[in-house]
Amino acid sequence: MTRLINRLPRYTSITLVLTILVAVLALGFSSLTLWSGKRYHQEVTQQLHQNLAQYVLEHLPGPLVNPLSGEVDRKVLKSIAMNTMMINPSVEVYLLDLRGELLGHALPEASIDSASVDIVPIQKFINGARGPILGSNPRHVGQTSIFSAAAVTVAEKPFGYLYVVLASHEADTIAEQVSGSHIARLMTGGAIALSLFVVLGMFLSFRRFTLPLKRLSERVRSYRDANFKQSDERPEWQDEVAALESAFELMKGRLQEQFDQLNEADNLRRELVSNISHDLRTPLAAMQGYLETLLLKQESMSVEEQRTCLLVAHRHSEKLGGLISQLFELSKLDAGRVEPEFEVFSLTELLYDVKQGYEILATDNNVSLEVDAPLHTIEVKADIALIERVFQNLIDNAIRHTPANGRVVISLNIQGEEVSVQVSDTGVGIAADALPHVFKRFRRAVNDSPLDAHIGAGLGLTIVERILSLHDSVIEVESDRAQGAAFTFLLPRYDLTGA
Repeated sequence: MTRLINRLPRYTSITLVLTILVAVLALGFSSLTLWSGKRYHQEVTQQLHQNLAQYVLEHLPGPLVNPLSGEVDRKVLKSIAMNTMMINPSVEVYLLDLRGELLGHALPEASIDSASVDIVPIQKFINGARGPILGSNPRHVGQTSIFSAAAVTVAEKPFGYLYVVLASHEADTIAEQVSGSHIARLMTGGAIALSLFVVLGMFLSFRRFTLPLKRLSERVRSYRDANFKQSDERPEWQDEVAALESAFELMKGRLQEQFDQLNEADNLRRELVSNISHDLRTPLAAMQGYLETLLLKQESMSVEEQRTCLLVAHRHSEKLGGLISQLFELSKLDAGRVEPEFEVFSLTELLYDVKQGYEILATDNNVSLEVDAPLHTIEVKADIALIERVFQNLIDNAIRHTPANGRVVISLNIQGEEVSVQVSDTGVGIAADALPHVFKRFRRAVNDSPLDAHIGAGLGLTIVERILSLHDSVIEVESDRAQGAAFTFLLPRYDLTGA
């Protein structure tokens, strides 16, 4: 029932609840009215006939009980009973002893169900108790009726009671009259019509009052469906208030996420400024130092020493230019200004071209650069320039982290409809606590190695992760300390059918 009400519009659910309450109240009021009406009729009837039994005793045609033998004169009892019943057919006259046992009556014996009557109500009646007092009905065991009673004395001694049942079938008679009367039908029809009018009025009023809430709820629901992910948890159908509550909870959660992201971005910004200042200042200071040395000692320096200073300054200027280029590249990726241009190309040929460009660097570092790929051509559909940049960053990173006599291997493996690309090295590896942060900008894994002096600003792997995300690919890293690291990602394979 609760789930059904929650699925209805708010004005409908309010109207339904109030309708149920009105129906329950109307039913309770009707039952109370019938019960009170019955009790009122019983009380009035008993009050009107309160002295009936005493009146009968005072107008007996003869002695009701023989004073000598104590026997009941049944002719007298039958006479007064018949006279009384002629006036009111529903009246029944009984003679009882002091314990409530029947001593005589004017009814057929077969119609009597009980030979005794509860004496307590009779005593209450004689003592003047108020309200309708109901006593036992000898003709119907378990049924009570209003009555009139008077004490019977013989030779001024208590003998029993004259017990007059006023309406033995009163309850059934009243119920039949109430249910079958024209007035009752008219009242029932009027009550139904009034209830329908009240329900309709409540429905229209609540609908009018909740119309702005409904419009707001529909706008919130449309905004939520358009701007929130389908995975956001929410019921299939909600009323206006529940929809607003759900949208508020989603908005609160989303705002909290954005606040967390802003805090993280602020922390990254601070870290970015600090790291950029350090990474830009180091090559700039070195370059400036060698140039100042060259200017101050040019006349005393040999040509070879001058050339050495210029070469070192040039190398640091290249490093500075590379860092600035990475910053611009990452900035464009973060701003979404890089749109990949997908085309079909040979991944194998691209890999060998990139490898050839790093042969000199590998040789200078005494590192073996190898390719492990199938002999046939593997084609993929991607942005060739961006994938080339991925290879360059990964290979450059691997060579610079691999000590002399180490190996860097680039492998290609076909896995169904995808191509697995892995760049592994036998370098110093990455600490386990640093693995979750290797793709975050300016988060460099410090391995207490002399090679760390050659590590760049830590932007290369971040750029790789951003580029692969544009290709719906995720890069993963595995590393064992002092045994190297392996970076792996997948690209969709392109076959001859154009898949």
